[in-house]
Amino acid sequence: MKYDINHEFVSISSQTAKHRIILIHGWGADAEDLLSIGRDIKEISKVDFEVLSLRGPGLHPNNTGRQWYGLYPPDWNEAENEVNELKLSLMKLDTCKIPLKKTILLGFSQGGAMVVDVGCQLEMGLIVSCSGYPHPKWNPKEKYPPIIISHGLMDEVVPISASKNIYQKIKSISQNLCEFDEFDGYHQIDPNLLHIINLKIKELF
Repeated sequence: MKYDINHEFVSISSQTAKHRIILIHGWGADAEDLLSIGRDIKEISKVDFEVLSLRGPGLHPNNTGRQWYGLYPPDWNEAENEVNELKLSLMKLDTCKIPLKKTILLGFSQGGAMVVDVGCQLEMGLIVSCSGYPHPKWNPKEKYPPIIISHGLMDEVVPISASKNIYQKIKSISQNLCEFDEFDGYHQIDPNLLHIINLKIKELF
């Protein structure tokens, strides 16, 4: 399919889908990195999802992948700009057949930070942040979408305290659906996360 959005992407297309998964990769990865989890969510849920995995706009400093913004040192001004660019892409997709209310926005690591920031500004169906962290200026609004926050207890790249910070900020202002998944692992996606997401799909979609 073709979409007039601000980002390149790879996809698992469906001409009949009424739901969508949008994937936001981590620092140094690329759009193909998370495509398999989109495929797995489709299979386990038995829902006809269209899957789009977006590509970060910048080259990783080591030329081994992409980045959403510079991270060592962090360029928070660039991060804010890229959040706005991602928001524009998502808003354009909202007008293309499948609304954001029927969309899962999932990100890992730097992508997890991006989905929390931009997703809480929009009417997404579900946000899933894996091993993410909050941007310095991020604060949730009183009304935000359902969100699953997942983080490994032994994460040596992004400490689990970063995700706990997100969770505590959200819970301090609202009792809307926000689930925290601590698992026995490192900087990775929880092997049990598919089951957790599937339960939420059955509940929300």
